[in-house]
Amino acid sequence: MPTTIESKEELASRFARYSKDQSQFERAIDAVLGGCVKRHTFLPSGRYVYTVVGRNADEFVDPDKPFCSCESYFYSVLSAKAKYCYHILSYKIADEGGLIREVRFDDGEYDTFMRLLASDVLRSRELGKVRTTGQMRLSEALP
Repeated sequence: MPTTIESKEELASRFARYSKDQSQFERAIDAVLGGCVKRHTFLPSGRYVYTVVGRNADEFVDPDKPFCSCESYFYSVLSAKAKYCYHILSYKIADEGGLIREVRFDDGEYDTFMRLLASDVLRSRELGKVRTTGQMRLSEALP
């Protein structure tokens, strides 16, 4: 059963051990409270994918590795400049706090979902972080 967090301050206090980079920590807290950490479960197989809605794209997160599709992960985490990107940090806080948003799909939607997710990630890189009018993000196309 999910934990109920009443305020941003309560959540920040509970997970203060992750607050080494204060601005990243605050972004992660905002993402968690905004329902941006999602587990997309495909039924009846039970296959699942985690995403975190970011500023420029919906980022794929694999918490078991850990891995994130964002540029910060590539440039900062893999080069050991940072322990986490804010997407993985958001996942960790949401998971430990029981605040991951569950989104269910039919197994037949898996291929389309993965195409949209990959397209969203690639488009944000191609656009140089500039979002153009009329292009739909994964988080806008799916529940």
